[in-house]
Parts: sequence; C-alpha cells; structure tokens
Amino acid sequence: MTLHITEYEGGSALGEFRIQQLLARLVAISDRIAGLDARFVHLVATTQPASPADRERLAALLTYGDPYRGDPYRGDPSRSSQQGTLLVVTPRLGTVSPWSSKATDIARNCGIDLKRVERITEYRIALKGGLFGR
Repeated sequence: MTLHITEYEGGSALGEFRIQQLLARLVAISDRIAGLDARFVHLVATTQPASPADRERLAALLTYGDPYRGDPYRGDPSRSSQQGTLLVVTPRLGTVSPWSSKATDIARNCGIDLKRVERITEYRIALKGGLFGR
C-alpha cells in the first residue's frame, strides 16, 4: 500500500517565556548561541491523495495556537528570519505518539479519511558567526 504524505505548517511551538527559559540554558552551555525559535509541522498520511475539501478541513483542524513568527534572531533586523541551524524532533520510528492518536481520532470523527496525523517540532537555533564560527 502506498501512503501519500502531506505536510501542513503549524504554529509556534514555544511561547516567549519558554523561549527565554531555554535560551538562557543554551547560552550557559555555549555563548555562541544567539537565538531560538520553534514551530510545529504536521504530517498527514492518507491512502489516496486528499481531496481539496479534505485538505481545507485538515488545514483548519491543524491551525491552532500562536502563529509561527520564524525569527530566531528577534530584535536584529540585519539577519534573515530563515537563518539558524535547524533541529527536527520527531517521535521514535515505529511508535505512535499520544498526540497523534488523539489528532487522528478527531480528524476521522470529522469525516476525513486518513491513516495517521503526526506532529513534529522544528527548532531554529541562531548562532553567532554561523555554524562553523565564520
């Protein structure tokens, strides 16, 4: 069976307070760290390509929380919001996260035919001088 995977961008994974907490801990480890941001990304697996109506309903279901700003260099207009080292955190292969179980049930109860919905988190860590110190 072939699965069709569709990606849906999510909102911010961290509030400002949590970003500042994590940033302080990261800076204590390495003073090269200049900023941090994170967002959710949703992956939807279906057996057939999703219809336009299902894509619209999924987009509505997967839009929650604060929108993602995408700026690990907050307050520094000279830097691009897309800069920063990307770290992706996903559930272990072969497991189904509790979030996935509930989200999949909700989508199915809304009449959307799918195999699974999963959420991953993308962290952007901004480094002073770039990845290799240049």
